[in-house]
Amino acid sequence: MSDARARHIPGIGYWMDKAALMHPDRTALVTPEGSRSYREMAVGVERAVAALEGTGVGAGDRFGILMWNDARFLDLLFAAGRMGAIAVPLNWRLTAAELAFQTADAGVEVVFVGPEQEELGEALSETAGCRVVGVPGEYETLADSASEGELPHRPTPMAQLPGDDEPVLMVYTSGTTGRPKGALLTHRNLFWNAINDILAVGLTWRDTSLTILPLMHVGGIGLFTLPTLLAGGRVIMPRRFDPEETLAVIRDEGVNVMLGVPAIHTMLVNSPDWPDADLSSLRFMYNGGDACPLEIVERFREKGVPFAGGYGLTETAPTAFLTELDQLDRAASASGFAGKPSFSLDARIVGPAGEDVAPGEVGEIVLQGPNLFREYWGRPQETEEAFAGGWFRTGDLASWDAEGFTFIAGRKKQMLKSGGENIYPAEVEQAILEHPEVAEVCVIGRPHPKWSEVPVAIVAPREAGAVTADQLRDFLETRLARFKVPADFAFVDAIPRTSIGKPDRPLLERTFGRPEGA
Repeated sequence: MSDARARHIPGIGYWMDKAALMHPDRTALVTPEGSRSYREMAVGVERAVAALEGTGVGAGDRFGILMWNDARFLDLLFAAGRMGAIAVPLNWRLTAAELAFQTADAGVEVVFVGPEQEELGEALSETAGCRVVGVPGEYETLADSASEGELPHRPTPMAQLPGDDEPVLMVYTSGTTGRPKGALLTHRNLFWNAINDILAVGLTWRDTSLTILPLMHVGGIGLFTLPTLLAGGRVIMPRRFDPEETLAVIRDEGVNVMLGVPAIHTMLVNSPDWPDADLSSLRFMYNGGDACPLEIVERFREKGVPFAGGYGLTETAPTAFLTELDQLDRAASASGFAGKPSFSLDARIVGPAGEDVAPGEVGEIVLQGPNLFREYWGRPQETEEAFAGGWFRTGDLASWDAEGFTFIAGRKKQMLKSGGENIYPAEVEQAILEHPEVAEVCVIGRPHPKWSEVPVAIVAPREAGAVTADQLRDFLETRLARFKVPADFAFVDAIPRTSIGKPDRPLLERTFGRPEGA
């Protein structure tokens, strides 16, 4: 096949140049520093290319980004797509030692560091030997070497840019099952993730999305920042999340599209500004990261905001399942509802032998499709195991009904085995959350000499002392089988969470999961 007819997915190094040609004066991005048109976004990418080249970063090289949400974060990502380099977002909530592991694992030698992370950057420089480039600081000096002239009339042809399967982004998994792994995401992965979101929620150039999740996670990048920019819409991006600021931005900027995690939704409804908040511009509110308590969902519905959810992973860039807009009523009435597989993904729910399970039965989600990551960086054996049988094994448990609607049951490795019976923490947690005095809960396993393990519930009441263990046992008696009722309840002020809002299960297991008397 000739080059002129060759198939090619438009990689992200092409997006801003093409948008600058198609709709140069349309607003693309609004940050605390001001707004940018699509033409100005393309200029920002040119400057980022100069900054990367000025530090010696080239095709195939990995570089770190350690900063709060910032326009230059996106510039660097798009520039990596142009050059064939690989951006490695780093979690600014980690310690310098944890970051040193990731930079060493990825072979990162240059890290772009925001002002709030300056001290952490200095420690990383000392422990890992990385070159630290301050943003704005040295970054702007390097970027100033970019041409001041007009942008080219036409973007570089797609065929001259990195190929579909070339990596552009390496995101480290949370590490809840061991050492974090770098998932390599390609141009094809990011393109198809964007298409999946655009189709599912009807994104257009008229939409304004609000990015409050940190770009250091694939959820901040993929839901819905890149999809909105591909659709030609407008992205509002504060530096970081603040509940009162978020409610004001929704009102003042006419936000239509937004995604949060349960902790964010809870902070919004508990904000002193919530009673008078104007959310009339929102077409929907999406939830990710973990199941959101139905009580919180109902608070949004009371304000006329449809509430939906989905399911995804770092390895799916991140969209795997989404609730479409005509399914919103269904989504708000069932815990764990994740909709149906996104457009580009084939999905199955399988049993231990790889057989498809019947509707209503719980099994593991396995996937195939073009938004699945390419590999775990430097871990060929783990990559091969993840794709055993030609399907990506997510490690997550779910069931689906006869119509194909999916309900997430939890992590396969979180499933408890007590006296030969399977216990799914998500099911127990949802039953406990129905108690009016419970604000948060996380269920873990504890080793037991007779039953192998038993469930333990860590509960955050609405007020200290508002509910007791005996009251919760009585409450669950008619809601759960006896073997599913937690053997013990521990009470805390708040459930500790990871940087993306999920309960910090490893910490809770270390604290509350030891055998009695240990």
